[in-house]
Amino acid sequence: MRRFVKWLFSVPHLFGKVMVVWCVACGSAFSFYSLRIVSRTDNNPAPTLIAILGFFGGELGFMFARDSLKGKNKEAPEDWGGKEEKL
Repeated sequence: MRRFVKWLFSVPHLFGKVMVVWCVACGSAFSFYSLRIVSRTDNNPAPTLIAILGFFGGELGFMFARDSLKGKNKEAPEDWGGKEEKL
């Protein structure tokens, strides 16, 4: 058990990987369920499916934006404004 926990903590970006698998699995399950609704009742499940897939897609979009906009340089520049000359 200790080896598994040690391996689990050594996996890089584990949270992101689990969230991607979770969002894809839930989106696939809800898509399958909406097809089941259509086949049994002939009702249109598009509004519900749009909301659910939009939620999971938005979650993946937020994760992508967070990782891509994080940047490598953690230091803030000293002067954000224009350079002023001293007289």
